[in-house]
Amino acid sequence: MLLATCWTALPGAGSAHAEDPVTLAANGLITDHAHALAGRAPQVAATLDRLHEDRLVQLFAVYVDDFSGRTAQDWADTTAQKNGLGRDDVLLAVATGSRQYAYSVDQYFRLSDQTLGTVARESVEPALRRGDWAGAAIGAAEGLDAALAEPARHDGSFSASDYVLPVVVLAAAGAVAGYAYARRKRRAATRTTPASAQGAGAQGWERDPAPPQDLAALEAEADRTLVATDDAIRTSDEELGFAVAQFGDEAARPFAQALAYARSELATAFRLRQQLDDDPPPEGLALPEGPAPPDEPELPEEGGAARRRMLREIVSRCAAAGRRLDAESESFDALRDLERDAPRALEAVETAFRTLTGRTAAADSTLTALHQRYAESATAPVVGHVEEAKEHLVSATACLNAARQALDAEDRGEAAAQVRAAEGAVARTATLVDAIDRRGRELADAEGRLPAALTGTEAVLTEARGLLEGLEGTSEARGLPEGTPGSPVGLRDRVARAETVLVGVGRARAAGPYDPIDALRRVGEAEEALDEALDTALAGVRERKGGAARSRALLDWAVLTAGSAVAAADAYVTTHRDAVGSAARTRLAEARRHLAQADETAGPDAPGGLVEVRRADALAQQAWSLAEADVQAYEHGPGAFEKNGNLNGNLNGPGGVSEAGTGGVPEAGSGPAQGEEP
Repeated sequence: MLLATCWTALPGAGSAHAEDPVTLAANGLITDHAHALAGRAPQVAATLDRLHEDRLVQLFAVYVDDFSGRTAQDWADTTAQKNGLGRDDVLLAVATGSRQYAYSVDQYFRLSDQTLGTVARESVEPALRRGDWAGAAIGAAEGLDAALAEPARHDGSFSASDYVLPVVVLAAAGAVAGYAYARRKRRAATRTTPASAQGAGAQGWERDPAPPQDLAALEAEADRTLVATDDAIRTSDEELGFAVAQFGDEAARPFAQALAYARSELATAFRLRQQLDDDPPPEGLALPEGPAPPDEPELPEEGGAARRRMLREIVSRCAAAGRRLDAESESFDALRDLERDAPRALEAVETAFRTLTGRTAAADSTLTALHQRYAESATAPVVGHVEEAKEHLVSATACLNAARQALDAEDRGEAAAQVRAAEGAVARTATLVDAIDRRGRELADAEGRLPAALTGTEAVLTEARGLLEGLEGTSEARGLPEGTPGSPVGLRDRVARAETVLVGVGRARAAGPYDPIDALRRVGEAEEALDEALDTALAGVRERKGGAARSRALLDWAVLTAGSAVAAADAYVTTHRDAVGSAARTRLAEARRHLAQADETAGPDAPGGLVEVRRADALAQQAWSLAEADVQAYEHGPGAFEKNGNLNGNLNGPGGVSEAGTGGVPEAGSGPAQGEEP
C-alpha cells in the first residue's frame, strides 16, 4: 500500500495505453505516444539533430505509458530490431506511466558499456528522477556528445571521415560496403581476446582456491572453470596464430608448447566431466589415481565421495592449464608488445582483413550455390555464417579505423587495444568463412562417395538375404538366442532396416536436393549393422569375402561424416563461446578425442576404429544441439540482458543500477529420416 501510494503521488505524463514495441515516427527522431514532451518537443528535436550533425549518431527517443509486460531492455531491443536501427543508432525508451527506461545500442557501437553507464548516471537519470522527460533525452544527447568527443583526433577536428576505413584497406571494404544492417545483439561482457594469458587466468585459476565442500557448489565451480579454461585456450590460440604470422614459428614455439600442455590438461578435465555425465559410465574411464584424502567426508548418496574427488580433479586440471599459460604470458607479451609494435601489428591485421573480405564475398556465393544444390539440412551448420562474418568485418573496420586514429594521436595504448579487438573480429570471421568452405568440400566428397556406398551396401544386403534363407529354423542348433544379430530374427530386422534406408536415400536423390552427408551416414550405419549380424552368423563356419575391404570403406565414410560433425560443432562453439556452457564443450572435447583415437585403434578390419568414430559422431551431434540451445537461451531467454551487461537502468536506489536489470525509474526525490516413410 505504501509503494502504491508513493507511486500515485509521482508526477506523470498524460495517459496512454500499453504498447508493444512500436514503429518509430516517420519524420524526426522523436516518437511520443505518451504525450510526455508537450511544448518542449522542438527543443528535444533540435538537440537530437545537433548530435547527429556533429557526431553522426542518431539518438531515437521513444515515450510510451508502459512496456506492455516486457522487461525494459527487451522492449527497447525489440523496438530497435523492428525498426532496423544500425551500428551508429541509439534508442532511448522511457515508460512514463510505469516509470521505467532502457537504452538499446548496437553490439559494435563506438562507446563502451562503462561509458554508456556514466552517461546514464550523470546525464539521464537525474532528469528522470525529477519527472523531466524532455530533460532525459536532452541529457542523453549531450552526454553522448561529450563522450564521443573524447577519442577525437589530437588536432580537435572531427568529421565523417573519422568513421571511414583507412585508405590502406578502403578498396577491400568495397565488398562489404553494401552491408548496412548489423543485427543488434546484447553486448557481451567478456573481451574479444584476452589481454594476456595471465589476464585470462585471473578469471578462474590465478591461484588454487579451496574447492567448495557442498557437492552442488563444487559441480558448478567445475563447470564454470571448464568454460573459462576453454575460452582462454581458444582465444590464446587466436593470439598465437597472429604471433606466428608476424614473427614465425620458432619465435612463438614456447607459447605453442604451453598451449599444447594446457589443451592436454583440459582434455583430461573434459574426459572426467563426461564420465560423471555418463550413466552408466563407459568402460575405460577411471577415477583419478591415488587414495582419497583422509578428511574426505562420505556423502549420503552412493558414490558421492568419488564424485567429489573427480570434480576436484577437474578444477585442479584446469588450474594446471592456466598456470602453464600464465608462465609464458610475460614472454609472449614481450614478443608481441602491441604498444611498441602497433604499426606493424596493424598492417598485419589489415592484410588479413583484406584477404578475408574477398573470401567472405566468395563464401557468400559458395553458400548460395550450396543452398541451391543440397537440402536445407545439408547447409544447416553454416546457415547465417556469411551474415555473422560480415558483422565481424564491420566491427574490424571500426577497430582498424580507431587504431589508425590512435596512432595519429600518438596514443599507443589505445592503438594496441583496438588492434587486439580487430584481431579477434578477424579471427572469428576466418572461422566462419573456413566453415563454409569446409562444408562445401565435405558435401561434394560425400556426394562422390555415395554411389559406391549404395552399391556396396546392396551387395551386402544380397549376401544377408541369401544367408537368411539358409538360417531359417537353425538358431537353436547354432546356440543363438532369437533376436541376437546372427539369429534369423536379428538378421531379418537388420535386413529390413537396410532396405528401408536404401529406399529412402534413393527417393531423396531422385526427388531433388538432398543431404549427402546424412545419406552416407545412414547407409554406413545400416551396412555396419548388417556386417555385425553376418559376422556373428558365420562365426566358425566360413570367412566372408572382402570383409576387410568393406570394413575399411565403412571406416572411411564414418570418418568423413563424424569429422564433419565435429568441425561444425567446433566452429559453432568458437564463434558463440560467450553463450555456450560446459555440457556442449564436454561433448565436443570427447568427440575430438574419440575421433583421434580411431587411427590408433583401427586394425586390419577396422572394427575398433569404427566404434570410436561412431561415438565421436554421436557426441559431436549432441554438442551441436546443446550449444545451439545455450545460444538460444542466452539471446532470448529470461534475463538474457543481465548476463550480457547491457546498460539498463533500475534506479530504486540513489543513482544505482540494479543487478536484476529491470529498468525502474525512482520516486521523485528518492520427424522421419530423409526420404523414409513415417
